[in-house]
Amino acid sequence: MSNKITSIEELVEILPSCKGNDFVELAERIDIPLSDYEKYASWCAEKYTRNCIDRTDDYELLLLCWDEGQDTPIHGHGGEECWVLMVDGHLKEIRIKEDDSGNLYDDRTVDMKVGDISYMHDDMGYHSLHNIHNGRSMTLHLYMNPIDRCLVYDDEKEKFETKDMHYDTVKGEKAEECSVELEMA
Repeated sequence: MSNKITSIEELVEILPSCKGNDFVELAERIDIPLSDYEKYASWCAEKYTRNCIDRTDDYELLLLCWDEGQDTPIHGHGGEECWVLMVDGHLKEIRIKEDDSGNLYDDRTVDMKVGDISYMHDDMGYHSLHNIHNGRSMTLHLYMNPIDRCLVYDDEKEKFETKDMHYDTVKGEKAEECSVELEMA
């Protein structure tokens, strides 16, 4: 498996035969032109968007589109594995842990540039993503298995709450109106 993956359709064809650990090798082979992502991309001035490219019982593949300055709250992943490929732009990932007293602290910061891959699982703590690019950014997210709800930290209440996940588009078609409710990565 050393050939380049040059289209979204090719990636979607390969994913059903892969296990989670295969995604790093797959992501390193991705050489998909930005124009190929356009039919899945949607943008919203109020929040980043979650665009479902493909979903099965085993995984979901999302394209997240970030306007300048947009970010996620601190969140978990519902016990599932998550890989993030930086497609375009520049993000900062902040990894967060909880001490024995329940206090949150920044564990490490990861600077993500085009081609970088990040991995996250609830056993590693929580994280938040921040678009620090002077413009728009796009990230490709693979979750093993799909995540329908996860823990999200509410700054005002100073505690985690379970939030349902939503898509802005599914396979390039509008899923619901752009809203400012809490959405996750």
